[in-house]
Amino acid sequence: MQEVFGQLLVLLVLLVVGVILGRRGLMREPFLGQLNSFVIRVTMPLLILSSMDKSFSVELLHNSLWLIFISGCCFAAVILGLEVWSRISKIEPHRLGLYQFLILLGNTAFMGYPVIQAIYGDTGVFYASMFNIWHNVIMFSYALSLLQRGKKIQWGKLLRNNGMIATLLGFVLFLCPFTLPYVLHRPMEWVGDMTIPLCLLIVGGRMSASPWKELIQPRAIWVTSLVRLVLFPLILLPGLLLLGLPEILIVIPVIVFSTPVALTAGALAQEYGGDEEIASRAVVLSNLLSIVTMTVVVFALEVLVIG
Repeated sequence: MQEVFGQLLVLLVLLVVGVILGRRGLMREPFLGQLNSFVIRVTMPLLILSSMDKSFSVELLHNSLWLIFISGCCFAAVILGLEVWSRISKIEPHRLGLYQFLILLGNTAFMGYPVIQAIYGDTGVFYASMFNIWHNVIMFSYALSLLQRGKKIQWGKLLRNNGMIATLLGFVLFLCPFTLPYVLHRPMEWVGDMTIPLCLLIVGGRMSASPWKELIQPRAIWVTSLVRLVLFPLILLPGLLLLGLPEILIVIPVIVFSTPVALTAGALAQEYGGDEEIASRAVVLSNLLSIVTMTVVVFALEVLVIG
């Protein structure tokens, strides 16, 4: 429980720092745009790559394959639901795509991984990164196409991005019988670890330019937040319990799919033509609401699964 509150407190502190820097004119456009590109093209791919640089073992591979399978099924179900929604919704395609994007991607690195680490240690973080392979693949392919709904999608350009390349290279690296030398792994880890704080500072900088009352508008960002924070765990936890899966194959998927909107949503929206202001508002709102919802989810897992 304390881990959830601690991570949220860190998030809030960095957001406030970003707001203060923005109000003082130190984080404004075009600097924010340049910093945004740096995150998408450099720090985020290195974060993905360094997190997957782990020693290979048969047990790790067995559990990892199960988690990758469960993750694939979960994301397939969510994408199917989003596509059905797109067929019946009257929301303009460009705005609808952004809302679908916000529902699809969660803040797994900042809110999910630390909670899992508190329960299972470093092994849990590794399993979470394996479960997150589909998240990364979808983030840099289908999710980016959602930001361009209503436009002609250039799939070749979308798939040839640094994030997708890092995800594929990271999985190959895991399958290899070695890890990268320390002198390579550590610099990648240092730069990759900059991703989350930079995203928070960017969101805070953009918040500083908007009146506070606008940060919880439009109403749709409440819906997207509550789908991730409430609906997903309500469906996933009973479903996995009924399947009688081992503890770790229940806890990790439920925690990952209970996380708030991805902190990188605003950065990706700006880079690929979405509304970064609304995306940033959704990031702030959903991460604030998660102080209650993730606490309840962790409590439910402790009672029903972990014991």
